[in-house]
Amino acid sequence: MAALSEWESKLALGDVPRPRERLTATAAEAVAFARTLGGPVVAKASGPVHKTERGGVRTRLGPEGLASVWEELAALGDGRVLVAEQVEADYELIVGGVRDPQFGPVVSVGLGGVAAELLRDVTFLLAPPRPGELELALAELRCAPLLRGWRGAPPADRAELTRIVAAVSRLLEEDEEVVEVDCNPVMVRGGRPLVVDALVVRR
Repeated sequence: MAALSEWESKLALGDVPRPRERLTATAAEAVAFARTLGGPVVAKASGPVHKTERGGVRTRLGPEGLASVWEELAALGDGRVLVAEQVEADYELIVGGVRDPQFGPVVSVGLGGVAAELLRDVTFLLAPPRPGELELALAELRCAPLLRGWRGAPPADRAELTRIVAAVSRLLEEDEEVVEVDCNPVMVRGGRPLVVDALVVRR
Protein backbone atom coordinates (compact mmCIF):
# COMPACT_ATOMS: atom_id res chain seq x y z
CA MET A 1 0.00 0.00 0.00
CA ALA A 2 1.18 3.54 -0.76
CA ALA A 3 -0.28 6.63 0.88
CA LEU A 4 -0.29 9.87 -1.07
CA SER A 5 0.74 13.07 0.67
CA GLU A 6 -1.97 15.46 1.79
CA TRP A 7 -1.32 17.75 -1.19
CA GLU A 8 -1.31 14.85 -3.66
CA SER A 9 -4.50 13.47 -2.09
CA LYS A 10 -6.29 16.79 -2.49
CA LEU A 11 -5.14 17.06 -6.10
CA ALA A 12 -6.50 13.56 -6.73
CA LEU A 13 -9.87 14.59 -5.28
CA GLY A 14 -10.05 17.49 -7.70
CA ASP A 15 -12.36 20.46 -7.25
CA VAL A 16 -13.50 20.08 -3.66
CA PRO A 17 -14.03 22.98 -1.25
CA ARG A 18 -10.92 23.46 0.86
CA PRO A 19 -9.05 26.24 2.63
CA ARG A 20 -6.86 28.63 0.69
CA GLU A 21 -3.53 26.88 0.73
CA ARG A 22 -0.23 26.49 -1.09
CA LEU A 23 2.59 23.96 -1.15
CA THR A 24 5.67 26.12 -0.61
CA ALA A 25 9.25 25.39 -1.59
CA THR A 26 10.95 28.16 0.41
CA ALA A 27 10.34 30.06 3.62
CA ALA A 28 10.12 33.31 1.64
CA GLU A 29 7.36 31.88 -0.56
CA ALA A 30 5.50 30.65 2.53
CA VAL A 31 5.69 34.01 4.29
CA ALA A 32 4.60 35.91 1.17
CA PHE A 33 1.58 33.64 0.79
CA ALA A 34 0.70 33.93 4.48
CA ARG A 35 0.67 37.70 4.17
CA THR A 36 -1.85 37.50 1.30
CA LEU A 37 -4.20 35.51 3.54
CA GLY A 38 -4.25 38.26 6.13
CA GLY A 39 -4.77 36.02 9.15
CA PRO A 40 -3.29 33.14 11.11
CA VAL A 41 -2.11 30.11 9.14
CA VAL A 42 -1.45 26.43 9.61
CA ALA A 43 1.89 25.03 8.45
CA LYS A 44 2.32 21.31 7.77
CA ALA A 45 5.29 19.18 6.83
CA SER A 46 4.72 17.78 3.34
CA GLY A 47 5.02 14.05 2.81
CA PRO A 48 4.64 12.14 6.06
CA VAL A 49 1.20 10.68 6.76
CA HIS A 50 1.35 10.98 10.56
CA LYS A 51 2.19 14.67 10.59
CA THR A 52 0.71 15.45 14.00
CA GLU A 53 2.49 12.60 15.79
CA ARG A 54 5.82 13.73 14.36
CA GLY A 55 5.33 17.37 15.32
CA GLY A 56 4.79 18.27 11.69
CA VAL A 57 1.79 20.58 12.18
CA ARG A 58 1.92 24.10 13.63
CA THR A 59 -1.20 26.21 14.03
CA ARG A 60 -2.14 29.86 14.50
CA LEU A 61 1.07 31.21 13.01
CA GLY A 62 1.71 34.72 11.80
CA PRO A 63 4.27 35.45 9.05
CA GLU A 64 7.14 35.78 11.56
CA GLY A 65 6.24 32.56 13.37
CA LEU A 66 5.94 30.76 10.05
CA ALA A 67 9.39 31.94 9.02
CA SER A 68 10.88 30.60 12.24
CA VAL A 69 9.48 27.06 11.86
CA TRP A 70 9.56 26.60 8.08
CA GLU A 71 13.00 24.94 7.87
CA GLU A 72 12.20 22.59 10.75
CA LEU A 73 8.94 21.47 9.14
CA ALA A 74 10.57 21.08 5.74
CA ALA A 75 13.21 18.79 7.26
CA LEU A 76 10.50 16.52 8.69
CA GLY A 77 9.04 15.81 5.27
CA ASP A 78 10.00 16.14 1.63
CA GLY A 79 11.57 19.57 1.89
CA ARG A 80 8.35 21.51 1.32
CA VAL A 81 5.71 22.94 3.64
CA LEU A 82 1.96 23.17 3.08
CA VAL A 83 0.63 26.54 4.27
CA ALA A 84 -3.11 27.03 4.70
CA GLU A 85 -5.45 29.56 6.23
CA GLN A 86 -6.47 28.71 9.78
CA VAL A 87 -10.06 27.44 9.83
CA GLU A 88 -12.06 27.63 13.06
CA ALA A 89 -14.90 25.13 12.72
CA ASP A 90 -18.40 25.22 14.17
CA TYR A 91 -18.22 21.42 13.96
CA GLU A 92 -16.36 18.72 12.03
CA LEU A 93 -17.42 15.97 9.67
CA ILE A 94 -15.62 12.99 8.15
CA VAL A 95 -16.13 11.95 4.53
CA GLY A 96 -14.44 8.76 3.39
CA GLY A 97 -14.52 5.77 1.15
CA VAL A 98 -13.17 2.25 0.87
CA ARG A 99 -13.07 -0.52 -1.72
CA ASP A 100 -14.99 -3.27 0.05
CA PRO A 101 -14.13 -6.80 -1.19
CA GLN A 102 -17.82 -7.76 -1.18
CA PHE A 103 -19.71 -4.57 -2.06
CA GLY A 104 -17.14 -2.64 -4.06
CA PRO A 105 -16.70 1.12 -3.61
CA VAL A 106 -18.46 2.42 -0.48
CA VAL A 107 -18.57 6.03 0.71
CA SER A 108 -19.23 7.25 4.23
CA VAL A 109 -20.25 10.50 5.89
CA GLY A 110 -20.41 11.18 9.61
CA LEU A 111 -19.62 13.34 12.58
CA GLY A 112 -15.95 14.13 13.07
CA GLY A 113 -13.90 15.78 15.76
CA VAL A 114 -13.07 14.59 19.23
CA ALA A 115 -16.41 12.80 19.69
CA ALA A 116 -16.23 10.81 16.45
CA GLU A 117 -14.89 7.56 17.91
CA LEU A 118 -17.21 7.81 20.92
CA LEU A 119 -20.47 8.46 19.06
CA ARG A 120 -19.70 6.56 15.82
CA ASP A 121 -22.32 8.63 14.03
CA VAL A 122 -21.70 7.64 10.42
CA THR A 123 -23.68 6.46 7.42
CA PHE A 124 -22.48 4.28 4.52
CA LEU A 125 -23.59 4.32 0.88
CA LEU A 126 -22.67 2.31 -2.18
CA ALA A 127 -20.79 4.44 -4.69
CA PRO A 128 -21.99 6.34 -6.55
CA PRO A 129 -24.95 7.35 -4.37
CA ARG A 130 -28.24 7.50 -6.26
CA PRO A 131 -30.04 10.85 -6.60
CA GLY A 132 -31.56 11.79 -3.25
CA GLU A 133 -29.87 8.90 -1.44
CA LEU A 134 -27.26 11.06 0.28
CA GLU A 135 -29.88 13.47 1.61
CA LEU A 136 -31.88 10.61 3.11
CA ALA A 137 -28.75 9.14 4.68
CA LEU A 138 -27.75 12.48 6.21
CA ALA A 139 -31.20 12.84 7.75
CA GLU A 140 -30.65 9.57 9.65
CA LEU A 141 -27.48 10.77 11.39
CA ARG A 142 -27.72 11.78 15.02
CA CYS A 143 -25.90 14.98 14.07
CA ALA A 144 -28.61 15.81 11.50
CA PRO A 145 -29.82 18.81 13.55
CA LEU A 146 -26.34 20.34 13.19
CA LEU A 147 -26.52 19.92 9.42
CA ARG A 148 -29.97 21.52 9.30
CA GLY A 149 -28.82 24.52 11.32
CA TRP A 150 -28.84 24.04 15.07
CA ARG A 151 -30.18 26.96 17.14
CA GLY A 152 -30.15 29.44 14.33
CA ALA A 153 -26.76 28.51 12.88
CA PRO A 154 -26.52 28.35 9.06
CA PRO A 155 -27.39 24.92 7.65
CA ALA A 156 -24.61 22.93 6.05
CA ASP A 157 -24.24 23.69 2.36
CA ARG A 158 -25.61 20.48 0.87
CA ALA A 159 -24.26 21.24 -2.60
CA GLU A 160 -20.71 21.60 -1.29
CA LEU A 161 -21.01 18.49 0.89
CA THR A 162 -22.36 16.56 -2.09
CA ARG A 163 -19.33 17.70 -4.13
CA ILE A 164 -17.00 16.21 -1.54
CA VAL A 165 -18.88 12.89 -1.43
CA ALA A 166 -19.02 12.80 -5.22
CA ALA A 167 -15.26 13.39 -5.46
CA VAL A 168 -14.53 10.50 -3.10
CA SER A 169 -16.94 8.28 -5.03
CA ARG A 170 -15.46 9.26 -8.41
CA LEU A 171 -11.92 8.53 -7.26
CA LEU A 172 -12.87 5.04 -6.09
CA GLU A 173 -14.81 4.34 -9.28
CA GLU A 174 -12.26 5.64 -11.77
CA ASP A 175 -9.04 4.34 -10.21
CA GLU A 176 -9.17 0.68 -9.20
CA GLU A 177 -5.82 1.04 -7.44
CA VAL A 178 -7.37 3.36 -4.85
CA VAL A 179 -8.44 1.35 -1.79
CA GLU A 180 -9.16 4.10 0.73
CA VAL A 181 -10.00 7.80 0.76
CA ASP A 182 -10.23 9.82 3.96
CA CYS A 183 -11.26 13.49 4.17
CA ASN A 184 -10.74 14.20 7.84
CA PRO A 185 -11.49 16.69 9.10
CA VAL A 186 -14.09 18.34 6.92
CA MET A 187 -14.56 21.52 8.93
CA VAL A 188 -17.89 23.31 8.70
CA ARG A 189 -17.80 27.04 9.34
CA GLY A 190 -20.80 29.25 8.68
CA GLY A 191 -22.42 26.33 6.89
CA ARG A 192 -19.56 25.81 4.43
CA PRO A 193 -17.70 22.47 4.56
CA LEU A 194 -13.96 22.56 3.81
CA VAL A 195 -11.65 19.59 3.33
CA VAL A 196 -8.85 20.54 5.72
CA ASP A 197 -6.91 17.26 5.47
CA ALA A 198 -7.11 14.33 3.09
CA LEU A 199 -5.51 10.94 2.57
CA VAL A 200 -5.65 8.65 -0.46
CA VAL A 201 -4.22 5.14 -0.21
CA ARG A 202 -3.37 3.13 -3.32
CA ARG A 203 -2.30 -0.48 -3.55
